[in-house]
Amino acid sequence: MHPFRETTPIRRANRAECQHYSTYLKTLREDFKERCGYCDDSDTLRIRSYTIDHFVPQNPSGFAHTIKSNYYYNLVYACRYCNSAKTNKWPSLDATIHHNGKEGFIDPIEEDYTKLYKRSKTGKITPSDDTNDLAIHIIDELKLWLPIHERMWKLEKINKLNDLVENKINKVEDGELKTQLEQLHYQLLKSWKKIQESIFVENE
Repeated sequence: MHPFRETTPIRRANRAECQHYSTYLKTLREDFKERCGYCDDSDTLRIRSYTIDHFVPQNPSGFAHTIKSNYYYNLVYACRYCNSAKTNKWPSLDATIHHNGKEGFIDPIEEDYTKLYKRSKTGKITPSDDTNDLAIHIIDELKLWLPIHERMWKLEKINKLNDLVENKINKVEDGELKTQLEQLHYQLLKSWKKIQESIFVENE
């Protein structure tokens, strides 16, 4: 098994109020380490698919609240899959109550959120504790079981491995061997690019 994510994001302190919440996109991207707060998918490969989610929804079903839409500390940098899945869901019907231990949500900047999950050897997001009802609930509500999250994890691992290979090739001093390795690496990259494109097309 692998950890769900390497670091827990932290929203910066004393953030001034902007006129519209969309103004915070760049700041949130930095605070969330260029990753979706909910699934931890990196935005490196498809940044335009990332947006801002309101942790407590702007227009939740069944009740109203007074949290401003541009309140920075209620905003989450999120991929479109998690944002679309979460929508206006808020089971407690109270903005001050995030969950009851079985249903609801945990703000992804909290360490408790990081501890909820782990990754299988293929990158699938699973509960750290199979008996944790809240972890299971959030997985279902945010559709963290979607294959795209597992695939994005694999893509990131392979891209890191590719960087390592490039560094190793650059250190080869034998000119003929280096040329052969570069040609082989190029062919692998072409095949790898096709795989990436097929994954994205399949999940559009």
